[in-house]
Order: sequence, then C-alpha cells, then structure tokens
Amino acid sequence: MENNDKRKKFIESFAVEVNNIAREKFLKETRPTTIGEVVDGYREFVLDLGKGFLEIAENYNDCIQIAKQNELIGDAKLKARIKDFSSSRINSDIKILDDVFGMEIVTSTEVEKEILMLFNHLVFDISKDKKYNKPSGYIAYHCMGDFSPKEGNIKNWIKKEVAELNTREYVRKRSEPTYNDKKHMVPIFPNLQEVIKDSNRLNEIAKTFEEMLEYMKTTKTNLDLPIVEFQFKTADVEECALRGSASHTKYKHTKEKMIENKFKNGELIRGINSPWKFEGTPSGLKLQDFYKTLLENWPFLRNTIVERRNAGKEIKDREKVSKFDMLTASQFPFLRGYLPNYKYDESKQEEKWGVLKMSMIVNRLDRAETESLEDELLSQIGNVWADNFASKEKSGGESK
Repeated sequence: MENNDKRKKFIESFAVEVNNIAREKFLKETRPTTIGEVVDGYREFVLDLGKGFLEIAENYNDCIQIAKQNELIGDAKLKARIKDFSSSRINSDIKILDDVFGMEIVTSTEVEKEILMLFNHLVFDISKDKKYNKPSGYIAYHCMGDFSPKEGNIKNWIKKEVAELNTREYVRKRSEPTYNDKKHMVPIFPNLQEVIKDSNRLNEIAKTFEEMLEYMKTTKTNLDLPIVEFQFKTADVEECALRGSASHTKYKHTKEKMIENKFKNGELIRGINSPWKFEGTPSGLKLQDFYKTLLENWPFLRNTIVERRNAGKEIKDREKVSKFDMLTASQFPFLRGYLPNYKYDESKQEEKWGVLKMSMIVNRLDRAETESLEDELLSQIGNVWADNFASKEKSGGESK
C-alpha cells in the first residue's frame, strides 16, 4: 500500500547507481546504498508483501471463475507475477517498484475486457491508470490498485462509473503527450456504455459483481497487502505483445546474445533475473513452467530451448532451476505451497540467504562481468542445506 513502511524502506534502499547513472531522487542518506543492502531490501519487501499478494491473486482468480460460471464472460485467463530482483532494481528509477507485484488479465473480446476492468475499479482504489493504443498494435489498459472494496448499490455504481470515468491514452511510441490536455483523455469503458443500455445486461453484470465482490471481501486484510499492477488485454494483443510487433524484447531493446549466453550457462534463474509467474486455473494458481516463463520474457530463446531439449540438456536445466526454487522458497515461505515436492526446515537460514543473496548479485542482467559463479554457488547450496531438505529434483509447481 502507498503508506506501507516496508515499501518505503525498500524504495529508499535503491539509493544506488545503475550503469553509472545516479538515482539522485532516491537518495535519502549521505552515502549510496551498497548492492548488498539493496538485495536485503528486496528480500524484506517481498517477504512482507508476497503472501498478501498471492492471497489477492488467488481470490481474484476465483472471481474470474465465478464470472465464467455465470456466463458473464467467456474464456479469460489470469497470470500473476512477482518481479525478480534484477528487473526490480533496473526499473527502480521509473516505476518506483510499484510493479513488483502484478497481474495480467487476458480476455477474448473488448467487452469482456472492460467488464473485468470495471470489476477492478469496484475492488481496488485505482491510481496511475492509462490506456495504450500504440502503432505497434499494443492496445491495453494498465493501472495500479490498492485493495479497497466498494460499498453501496452496485447497479447505480456501475452506471455512474461507466458514464463518467476517463483516463489518459498513450498513442505515440517514443514521446508522451501532455496529459492535462483534454484531447488525450478518453472514456475507460466505451463498449460498456452501449452494453448497459440493455437493462437485462446491466442486471446480469450487477448480480455477478455482487457475488464476486463478496468473495474478494474474504481477502485476509490482516496481511500486508501491496499495491498491485494490472494489465488488461485481449488474446490477440497478448500474442502481439509476446511474439509480434509489440514484443517486450523489441521495446526494451533486449541484449539478445547476452540473454542467450546466460541461458546456455544456466544463469537465468527464477526470482533472481527471471520472474516468478503463476497461472490461474479453476482449482487455483499454479506455478508456471520455467521454460514457458523464459519464452514469454525472451521469445528469441525458442530455438535454443528446442536445441537443448534435442541434446538431452533439459533435465540439467530443470535440476538447476529446482535447486534455486528450493533455496528461494526457504527464504520466502509463501512460495512453498506452489512447490509441494520439497520439505523445509528453518535451520541455517542465514547461510541459505547468503548463497541466494550472492546469486542475486552476480546474476543481475545489468552486470557487465561475464564470469560465472554458478558451480561454486551450487556447491554452496549443497553445503548449507545438506540433509535439511528433501527434493524430488522436479521443477515447476502445482496449485495450492
């Protein structure tokens, strides 16, 4: 949340230099924070807010299932993401870590997209919202939200919100328009404005929203709940963003050769420089397959992944991922329900954190050095957990 002390502390810990560019607006102390202190800040931030985030994501996924069962929407899917340390650090100057915890909601149609966007406004206090309508074909709605369910007559609320809410529209690729100019403001729900003119459809939406809202109200508010980033898009736009003209790797100017080398060397690691991603299913969230996560982040790895599978190297990749998954979950207990094949105890926690911390430091994507410490780190992992863990050496995860 905006006033969350842990979030503020973490933001302040990013008083560092990245690529020799000082993040002066984050400097709260007389000296820059060391990279080790930044990693510690990331740990505390995610440890305090991760459980609350997954509580929200699980309940939100169930609400999507309710909307499907009531035939309010057709096919729709949810993905939840916890941003890795490397990406969080690189983006700290622009996004101020608001997007460490995020969800992507993908629907079949624009109307269904707007229905779930509207539900978002019912459940969250929305800020920093923006529509994208880029020449690349990226058409989506992004927003940030604090969990804050509304009260009152839902039908009246729907009519008011749909009629009155406008937002900024980002239409250019390289430069932001001046958003205080009204010509850059557009309705958030243009399709729903027509839909709810039908009183039967309005009643259907309101009735289902009531059921979904009551379910979201079961969220455990005694947990620290983070600001959540949301992205709403249709399946066509999702495909365009993954592999088409709006690909993430194109607008981020990704260093493809560097990423490919890191993958071949086993240096792309979930939670360190690749995000934790979860997929919504009718029975809850499921940890996304690691190869699928890699392909969503870096589609150009497809041929390399095929080559490694054909060469029999997939087992080695998954064994390494499995070890780091186990190590990360030892430090972040809220992940353990998604890795049911491991057993944990609480001994040697500082030693385990020391190994994970070093992995985060040496595997940053902004780190110029190419020397790999993976063999040494994996050896240390074996030393610190010894008989304290039992693993089936199986990567991936299952729903809680």
